[in-house]
Amino acid sequence: MRQKLTVIIPTYNVENLIEPALNSVTWADEIFVVDSFSTDDTLRIAKRHGARIIRHEYVYSAKQKNWAIPRATNSWILLLDSDEVVTRELRNTIKRLLASPEIEKYDGFSIARKHFFLGKFLRWGGRYPLYNIRLFRQSCRYEDRDVHAHIILPKERTKTIVGDILHYSDRSLSQFFEKFNRYSTWHANYMFKVYQRHHNKINWKEAFTNVYYAKALIKDLWTFLPFTSLIRFLYMYVIRLGFLDGRYGFLIALFYSFQDYVAKTKYLEMRREAPLRRLFFQKRLMRYLSGIKEAQRDDTFSQTYNHNLSISQK
Repeated sequence: MRQKLTVIIPTYNVENLIEPALNSVTWADEIFVVDSFSTDDTLRIAKRHGARIIRHEYVYSAKQKNWAIPRATNSWILLLDSDEVVTRELRNTIKRLLASPEIEKYDGFSIARKHFFLGKFLRWGGRYPLYNIRLFRQSCRYEDRDVHAHIILPKERTKTIVGDILHYSDRSLSQFFEKFNRYSTWHANYMFKVYQRHHNKINWKEAFTNVYYAKALIKDLWTFLPFTSLIRFLYMYVIRLGFLDGRYGFLIALFYSFQDYVAKTKYLEMRREAPLRRLFFQKRLMRYLSGIKEAQRDDTFSQTYNHNLSISQK
């Protein structure tokens, strides 16, 4: 029996971006646009393509997606951003998969994404292939992160499929720097949450035995290390051969590393405005005096992971 598919597209004032995305998924059983109260022609364009539209206040990406997923009509979800396009090859792969019994063996499918920066496809610098689980069961959820959240599933319950998503996020420098400011702020907000949460809640046993927990922990703590901006630049431009993309490879490595630096600076501003150092040492003293030595699990990660894991075991 063929499985039915809902394509979820989060939107906000993307009248100049959304049409190619909608055109690339007209074959889906449902196009579900979750809009954050756009004031331009985004909704008119979506209606013209037959999309179902619900408006919902935006907090951050993962929260918006997790709100939308259970409201989809069908049991399989393809998550597509408004500045992305599904290629013909990927469309054909998904259509075959939906009609195949093989789909029942998995909970999610990883898809490669091609990043276009100022019109240039970035083949190097670690930009391709960037695999993410974008096709998944409706029961799955994103990890609760302000930025760079993913669907977390056991590896044996996922599979990589043929075909690409084309990502046209950085169409001009002005557009890039608008996003640069938003993402650096979201990243700073998340760093502040991590600072509050991870002082006395790192589960070291889990960190060495659960690869998913370890990856989430590294992602959380990475930007707190010194020289991470320089390391990112060298990693993208030198180690991952970003220089082979010419000046575009240099610019993306430079801008991404600087974004890390700006996010850390914004985070330090937040700490100055709401200092937690005294509270932190008070908590450590109380834990020592009460004899609590075992670190606790990071609830933000573990709740999502355990939810998706329980789905896989059904």
